[in-house]
Amino acid sequence: MKKRIFSLIATSAIALQAAASVSAAPAGGTIQDYEPNAIVKHNGTFWNWGVWGLAQRAVPTQVNALSGVKKAFRNGLVLKQDNTVWHWTIDPRTGKIAVSEVTGVSGLTLSIRSGDLFYVVDGAGAVYTMPLDPDTYDPIPSKASKVAGLEGVTDISVYSESDPAEWREQWLFLKKGGTVLRKLREETTAKPVAGLSGVVDLQDNFALKNDGTVWRFATEVAKSDAKPEQVKGLSDIRSFNAAVAIDGKSQLWFWGQTRTGWSDATTVHSQAPVRITSINDVKAAFAVERALLVLTHSGKLYMTSVETEKLPANPSFKLIASDVDSAEATPRQLFFQKTDGSLWGVGVNKSSELGYGDYEFEHWTPVPVQKPIEVILNDEAVELTNGVVSRSNQTFVPLRSIFEKLGAKVTWNNDEKQVTLQGGNEASGPLTITINYMTGVTTLNGKAVDTGTKPFGLAGTSYLPLRFVSEQLGAKVDWNQQEEKITITYK
Repeated sequence: MKKRIFSLIATSAIALQAAASVSAAPAGGTIQDYEPNAIVKHNGTFWNWGVWGLAQRAVPTQVNALSGVKKAFRNGLVLKQDNTVWHWTIDPRTGKIAVSEVTGVSGLTLSIRSGDLFYVVDGAGAVYTMPLDPDTYDPIPSKASKVAGLEGVTDISVYSESDPAEWREQWLFLKKGGTVLRKLREETTAKPVAGLSGVVDLQDNFALKNDGTVWRFATEVAKSDAKPEQVKGLSDIRSFNAAVAIDGKSQLWFWGQTRTGWSDATTVHSQAPVRITSINDVKAAFAVERALLVLTHSGKLYMTSVETEKLPANPSFKLIASDVDSAEATPRQLFFQKTDGSLWGVGVNKSSELGYGDYEFEHWTPVPVQKPIEVILNDEAVELTNGVVSRSNQTFVPLRSIFEKLGAKVTWNNDEKQVTLQGGNEASGPLTITINYMTGVTTLNGKAVDTGTKPFGLAGTSYLPLRFVSEQLGAKVDWNQQEEKITITYK
């Protein structure tokens, strides 16, 4: 079964999640569990960010419809504290979230999707499949059905068989005891793989055995039913993925692909396994874009480039973070949690995938993921269109999510890129606040005021400084740093 620190998505078409044997979250901070683009806080609230069609959340944003969450999974699934499984999805046109229980499934250890085929594995190792809605392409949780003949499953992998004339998708199922079943996408029955036993992990078309050897399933269609062949040069391996392997001495082996050139001129180079001698004490390693990131047992995170025809045995590594507790990767980003509980990210960020709150194409110096800050207004959780953003010790919130609830009339002048808020109460009297997003000038009843950080927009959402505007409108704002919670009282 894959551990958190070795989880890796092999291709952008496949989304995989394994969830057993996750180490406890650090004592500090509010984050209990995380995935790329998702957070679960200790209080059971669930948060996400990322892009869904036309809808985008640039920073962690609470999904108010979900509570009592224990663990986040990819593919829009969460496991609740009562062991029920739920699916959530965002309407790409409106940004509204729909939440449904995956009926009949108790506990969740893994979810995997490739195209229109969606599998989940429950706490007992039974495999379920969910059909997809033909209009939205989202799974239909109410129609989850158990797959006959697939019990005691601990891992699932999928890869493509191909040759110039034919393409097929092969699915592998690892069972308790170490045997493997195999089937083509269009087949209904999975058959045992003869001559293969003692398997402890699957990654793409590779299997790791309990004796430390790695075995390869052929991707050539004509050889697809042949017995897997051992990968020469790898032994005493304790964990691996499609690019790296770690042996019993915590030594790193690279056996992935390197790249040269860009765009359509990109060339992919393969190489035989090579032991990387310039780093030791390896706990985990990840191939992300054109970088190899390595986490040591001492909590240090290093990076080297794989933009070369062949990775040498002694590449130069750069230290990019310390005090790292755990990490989780996709093909384009890596997220890691420090021992103080904070969450950080590196990698491609063109659509704010790192949750940092900007649109720089990439960050290879780690940036902090914005904190999952809850907003409570008069004892009621506020549903935000995009999450809270902190800049220069100021807190910013989406324009309409808060201020209309505070009784302000909000108008937007698109030509001048200016927002006007009109409100006030008996204590403050009538107030008119204007904020110009082109010039950054803020006025209060016609007089310019300094709010510190200029207002800004993210993911099509205008942000305003919470404390300045709220208190001008007559509200009281309190900040609970330990719980990362803002409480607004307004009468």
